[in-house]
Amino acid sequence: MTRQYNSYGRDLISIENLHFAPSITGQDLLNRGIQLLSQRNYPQAVSVLSDAIKIDPLLSDTPYYLAIALLSGKKPRKVDEWTIRDIEEQLRVAVDKDANPSRCYVLWAIVKHGFYTMNGFIENPPTSAELFSLGESIQAKDVEEILYHLNDPSNPCWLRLYNKFGKAH
Repeated sequence: MTRQYNSYGRDLISIENLHFAPSITGQDLLNRGIQLLSQRNYPQAVSVLSDAIKIDPLLSDTPYYLAIALLSGKKPRKVDEWTIRDIEEQLRVAVDKDANPSRCYVLWAIVKHGFYTMNGFIENPPTSAELFSLGESIQAKDVEEILYHLNDPSNPCWLRLYNKFGKAH
């Protein structure tokens, strides 16, 4: 027997036909994206983290992790211009959202120097030097995360970070 209820002028609803799927939150997707990053599964992480932003654009960590995923473990100078622009936009958003944006500034400095300066282009403000100085208070756990996903010893910003923190980890 199917119960039907009148919704006062609207369509009749059959309760037995309603299916309740567990809803996935933006936080769930962010956690999954971070897990995929830890496995260096960058393409899947990009997809999941992009969905996390669509579901919950207020999550403060998602743009930072999406920027890392977009790099796909590559040196910034080897990444195409459109991807660099996407990465910079994610980091710009991350700086505004993050309670402690030092990690965002440092990653952005490495990306800018690596792509622009190392490819012979001019850096538009903020420069990599300005960004790096804004990120001086970066925490060791954030350094480990950046160094895990990005190995670019020919990049002076990366090398400075590595020399300051990386050798001990």
